[in-house]
Amino acid sequence: MEAQNAPVRRPRPELHTDDLPIDQKPQIEFESELADEVVVAPEVLQKEYMAALAFAEEPVTIRIERTAEKFAPHVIDCWCNGKGPEILVNGKWVEFKALPVGMPVTTKRKYVEIVARAKVDTVNTKVEDRQSDNPRNLIDRYTSSRAPFSVIQDRNPLCAEWLTNLLRVNG
Repeated sequence: MEAQNAPVRRPRPELHTDDLPIDQKPQIEFESELADEVVVAPEVLQKEYMAALAFAEEPVTIRIERTAEKFAPHVIDCWCNGKGPEILVNGKWVEFKALPVGMPVTTKRKYVEIVARAKVDTVNTKVEDRQSDNPRNLIDRYTSSRAPFSVIQDRNPLCAEWLTNLLRVNG
């Protein structure tokens, strides 16, 4: 009877970066294969640019997860145009020097983007046909997130699409 009068409200499920795929870079055999990785920036229209700036200033609540490395950091350095991350404290934006690990924090989307773009490439080389006159040197690259995090709250309906597209970019 009590459950009917006070139904349980479940929060929306968290969106975690480890659940989203990160595109992997292809294997390299020749230097000429790297030419496709150069990106020419398109011209940006003023209205689109202003909308992008406003989008970057929106508040997003995230929790950066502790990594499995032996001496995992307790904070993640994050700078945007020489300014440390702005964190919402008691309704006011306060500039810090880093984002804390392991606790929910509300910051601006531009700082979340910087953390999401922080990736590390693990490189492994293989030599095939070592005994032949033309041995092949192959380089395998594996890209992973530097600081995995969960998006706890983002009021913008484009959040999941934005974050998925952001993580898919190799760069």
